[in-house]
Order: sequence, then C-alpha cells, then structure tokens
Amino acid sequence: MSILAQGAVGQQAGAGVLVRKGPPRLPAPRPAGGLSGGLPGEGLPASPGTPVKGPILLGPPEYYAALIGLLNILVNRMKDNQHDEDKEKCKIYSYREAEKECPNGRSHHIVPDRCWRSPGTRRQNTGRPSFGASIDELLDKFLAHRGGGYYYAGKMDEGKGQCICVTEEEHLAIHAVYDSLEDQYGGNAIPQWTATLEKLEGLGAVSVSAVTRCDESKIRETLRKRHQDLELDKDTLLRADPRGKSGLTMPKFAEVLSRVQQAKLIK
Repeated sequence: MSILAQGAVGQQAGAGVLVRKGPPRLPAPRPAGGLSGGLPGEGLPASPGTPVKGPILLGPPEYYAALIGLLNILVNRMKDNQHDEDKEKCKIYSYREAEKECPNGRSHHIVPDRCWRSPGTRRQNTGRPSFGASIDELLDKFLAHRGGGYYYAGKMDEGKGQCICVTEEEHLAIHAVYDSLEDQYGGNAIPQWTATLEKLEGLGAVSVSAVTRCDESKIRETLRKRHQDLELDKDTLLRADPRGKSGLTMPKFAEVLSRVQQAKLIK
C-alpha cells in the first residue's frame, strides 16, 4: 500500500495500473459499451457518497488508452526525428565542402581516402612527378616515398571524396566497423588487398548506417551516382588495406590493374 501511495506503478489482479497523485474525486460517468466492452452497470452514473480517500487508480481500460496515446506521441516524435536526421545529419557532400557542411564536427570519407592512394602517403606526399618510364622505375625502387600517389589522380583526390558529418566518437565507431570489414575482405581478395569501388561503397554504407542510423540504401545510391559522375564505374579497382600491409605503390598497383584486365580479356 505504501508503494501505491507514493505514486508508483503497481499491479492489480495481474494487470498493470497507473497511480495518480492529487485531490480525491469521483470517477467520471462512462457511457454503456465503453472501452471494457459494455459490462453491466457501466452506463450508470457514479453513486454519490463520501469521496474515496487515497490515490485514484486507473483501471485496465483507461490504463491501456493512456498507454496507446503515449505510444502514438513517441512514434510521431520518432518520425519527426528521422525526418530531421535525413535533412541534417545524413547529408553527403564532397570533402572540399567540409568547412561549410561540418564546421563543428568531423567529415568522414565514407569510402576512406586511403583506398584511393598508395600506403603511407597523404596530401603533400601524394605527388608523383614523372621523368619517363625508365627513370621513374629506378626512382620508385630506391626512393620509398616516391611510390605514393592517388591511383586515379585525374578523377579522385581528397577533396572529391564523399563525406558525412559525424562527431569524433561516431568517427571512431564507424572506423571500428569499417576497418574490420575492409581488412577481412581485402585479405581474402584476389588480387589480395584490393576491392572494387562498388564493394567499398557497400562497406562504407553499412558502417555509417550502423553508427548513425542513416538510410543504408540511400547512402549506397548517392555514392554510386556521385562516383559515376566522376567517371568511376562500379568495377574500379581500389586498395582494401586499412593496416597498410599491401605495399601497393603506384607501379605495383599498375601491375595489378594490368593482370586484372588481362584476366577479363581471357574470360
């Protein structure tokens, strides 16, 4: 009895009841055929008499009606949040727009920037000036950093990479999912440590959706369209090597591409 008096949720005859604090009052009259299905005497007005002392209990019909109302409010609010999320949180943009689109967050490359370039290179280290095929081969052999660069430099670089705005915590969580998937797939791929752009678009969409709850299919569709606009088809081969184990320098990656093309011609 003490728990009911404190306004807690209790149980009565095996059914949930809500306890409401406040001044005692008589139950309001209910028409016949009400929520409980029209039990005998339901249509009669409340009998006058001394007000009941203590907390007023809502019976099962009122309890379930209140619960349904609350659920409707929560569902509508969830839909509103989802709509807001689609407009604000799930927007995909190129990294060159990061300052405008994500001023207080972290712009995450959905297909990581590293997949487009050789291991150990980034930004100012990705340039690869050419001095002719024979000289380039010698330089690449003796100068480790010279092998770096974007594999499709004319079509893709850091600024063109497609991003979504997340928090630092979300960024770490996304990479925890994505890096594991990429490492597993790349390690078992043929050629090893490679994957098609379509495959990495899928892994990127799955990992972002798992953390942000953004629509996975919409992310896939957007990435495919944006990459297609850059003349990067779904079979474009990329590096799938989150730990930098592949050693796919520019010359080595060119060799891999050549072998893949030859295999396609044979088929």
